[in-house]
This record gives sequence, structure tokens and C-alpha cells, in this order.
Amino acid sequence: MIPNNKFTCDKLLTLLGQQVTYQSQKCEIIELLEGCELVLQVLEDETSIQATQYGEGHRNVPATYILPVFDGEGDFHADIVGTGLGSLLKELQQQKLD
Repeated sequence: MIPNNKFTCDKLLTLLGQQVTYQSQKCEIIELLEGCELVLQVLEDETSIQATQYGEGHRNVPATYILPVFDGEGDFHADIVGTGLGSLLKELQQQKLD
């Protein structure tokens, strides 16, 4: 997807390691996926059971979320703005335009 602005997904690499709050949980941005999606890992004690390829749960892992950065119109997705990253992303956008 091409956003409405000149913002590139490569700029999002600077967000890795940032801590944000998503769904009332403290999370850390741990990865940037192709297609401008951020992976958030919950930092609290909450875990989920990871299933094997056969659907059997064998180990606890930290819960994660995948958030798209842009919506269908090329604007920042509401979930991203809700994490408090909206202002930081706007700063990154301004740096690109300067």
C-alpha cells in the first residue's frame, strides 16, 4: 500500500524497542513486518500457549499483537494512533519531508 504521504516504512525501523501501551497492556515493538506492520510483545506476565503445527500447546510464550501502520486510505491506522505512536510517526513523517 502506498500511503497518502511520502512516508516510507523504512523509517519505522527507528521504532524498534519503543515501549507503548496497547489495550491497557505495556508492550514493546519487537519487529517490523513487510507491508508496514508492527509486532508488539506484551511485557507483563501474561502469556499464551504456543501451539505446534499439529495444534498441540506445549509452551508458554509472551502474547504478541500485529498492528498495521496504515489504514485502507493511507492514513495512520486507528490502532497505531491509540498506542500513542501517532505523534511520533508524525515527527518521522516531517523528518522525511524536510
